[in-house]
Amino acid sequence: MEKIKIILADDHQMFLDGLSSLLSQLKEVQVLAAVKSGNEVLEKLKELSPDLVIVDLNMPVLNGIETTKAIKSKYPQIRILGLTMENDLDSVTAMLEAGASGYILKNTGKAELEMAIMQVMKGDPYLSQSISTQLAQNLLQNFQQRKEQENELDVLTERELEILKLIAYENSNTDIADVLFISPKTVETHRKNLMRKIGVKNSLGVYKFALKHKLVEE
Repeated sequence: MEKIKIILADDHQMFLDGLSSLLSQLKEVQVLAAVKSGNEVLEKLKELSPDLVIVDLNMPVLNGIETTKAIKSKYPQIRILGLTMENDLDSVTAMLEAGASGYILKNTGKAELEMAIMQVMKGDPYLSQSISTQLAQNLLQNFQQRKEQENELDVLTERELEILKLIAYENSNTDIADVLFISPKTVETHRKNLMRKIGVKNSLGVYKFALKHKLVEE
């Protein structure tokens, strides 16, 4: 079986040496180069043909995200694993959007590192378990928040929604009445009802509610 050829990039020499040593214990892997910057990776790619680049996210000058974008633009066939100390979902998302096949933490053990390498080389994405768990929790939380917001809007009639938006844009009862061809008294009744339903006491509360539900723009 042909070995998986890898380039490593991390600006901390001790970690780079440790990772190189760890990978040398894997019979399926061959480390072609271990460099300390994104620019060095790009230079090495002019002479070497790795299957995989493992790149630290927080390198100076050319960080992991920028390095990933540069690699994928010139060498789309190369797989990339992001590497960092931070369990940060924004960083994970940015790396994946840049073209990385996976994302692992620096405290990842030998077994998980091997699993990550083999999985991305098969064409499957890989995220460290702690990141996967956090992503799942965030997705669930976002889903629950969307459902709660939808339920809040469900209590309003179409007419109340129309009036809510017009209130949020600082229209008076008379202005709203003119726009909707109804009486100011009817507008006032709708205003009281919708404010009671959404639990606010004034026009500022209406505006904040509308902003929260993306019914108006800031």
